[in-house]
Amino acid sequence: MIMVLGYVSGIWAQHNTSSPYTRYGYGNILDGGFGQTRAMGGISYGVRDKSYINPNNPASYTSIDSLTFRMDAGVSFQVSRFDGTDVSETAGDGNLEFIAFQFPIKKWVAFSFGLMPYSIVGYDYQMTQEVPSSISAGSLKNTYKYEGSGGITQLYAGLAFRPIKYISLGGNFQFNFGSVTHTSMSTFPINYYYSTTMERKFQVKDISGNFGLQVEVPIKEKHKLSLGGVFQMKSQMNTDATQTIITTDTIVLNFDNNFDTPMYFGAGFVYTYLEEFLFGFDYKREVWSDARFFGETPFTDRNKFCIGAQYLPDANGRAYFQRVAYRLGANFSSSYYKVNGEQLNLFSLTTGWGFPLKKGLNPTMINISFEYGHNGAIKDNQLREQYFKFTLNATINERWFVKRKLN
Repeated sequence: MIMVLGYVSGIWAQHNTSSPYTRYGYGNILDGGFGQTRAMGGISYGVRDKSYINPNNPASYTSIDSLTFRMDAGVSFQVSRFDGTDVSETAGDGNLEFIAFQFPIKKWVAFSFGLMPYSIVGYDYQMTQEVPSSISAGSLKNTYKYEGSGGITQLYAGLAFRPIKYISLGGNFQFNFGSVTHTSMSTFPINYYYSTTMERKFQVKDISGNFGLQVEVPIKEKHKLSLGGVFQMKSQMNTDATQTIITTDTIVLNFDNNFDTPMYFGAGFVYTYLEEFLFGFDYKREVWSDARFFGETPFTDRNKFCIGAQYLPDANGRAYFQRVAYRLGANFSSSYYKVNGEQLNLFSLTTGWGFPLKKGLNPTMINISFEYGHNGAIKDNQLREQYFKFTLNATINERWFVKRKLN
């Protein structure tokens, strides 16, 4: 098997990926959260931090204090390397990642809304395979070319409330939109065989929602434990989809509303000591095995494990680097698709820092994170993917709800 990767994305790609593995299904599903949680391996279900937005668990919105308006925006750049049996290739991609806002309504009610990606697709590669043939001295080279682009974006709005002191409940309403195109072409060097092109394209305009719970468990003075969970029902997606096959004739098949997003649930905990030390763990399961894609159920269930920590020497320290947050984490997940009957495993390590721009309660923060990821293996019809991802985001906290008195 000879594989040739011909990437056309250049240094900057529209959808921040050049991975051949986005060829499958909806592409690469993104659930890494924003700046703080991303640097801690993606933990988020138990995270309650008054300085950051955490849309992965909408129950966390009530952690904001009653006087703060918050905006969070981030960009990323990724360098990926793909190694196969006979080829190696490097690609770079960058994009705006997310933008979100959060503010309190009452002391016990908070609201957040924003825009973030759900999935991304971006690849362009080909491979050549020798197949048996009685026409050309026993074998014939068949060239397969694969191209894909697009993605699904989520516009979310979430509300959380705290009915009693240590319990918070929340929910996100999501409008999903975007389009994805997958194209595969099979060509032969002689005219005895017909070339074949198949294009699968779908456009999404759909709504969905998830629910979250967080319980704060005060252990003793200076120590706190936060438990969190999230749940989303399986949902049929509102789509316009076609599959076009071109050989000697053109065949167009319609697959409107033959797509699902999976049911998933997740749970996690975070232990904190004062504001100095934070440690957490998450588990998530996505039930893809009964989710339809072009009317079929080709996927398999996905599991993800995350672990992360943060160290903040002194949030009110006089020295600047005492007020810097130091973060570290890792995660392990399985793919929701199979390659040659084999489910892939993705492992990544993360680290990062949170730099305050000034002293005081809830200062504006510049968050930097680095992620190294590893996916697949070097063997027949499979690639090993390694990537380094850099994310820069700003969390802007402003005091907007102060009532001033005139003497």
